[in-house]
Amino acid sequence: MSIKKRPGQSTGKSGGIFQEIGPKGGLKPNFATVSDNKPLPPTSKPKSYWTPVETTPNSNR
Repeated sequence: MSIKKRPGQSTGKSGGIFQEIGPKGGLKPNFATVSDNKPLPPTSKPKSYWTPVETTPNSNR
């Protein structure tokens, strides 16, 4: 869980399920599913960030 992404930051090729982390590092019960190359949604509190829980597999289509 060392990867931190701010709200509005692009997921790049690592879309999937993200969990909100508070400003002091505590896990919040707030999850978001974001597809590849899309911005992350706003967090519930300022100075919070998102961390990936599970990434989606790459497709060869």
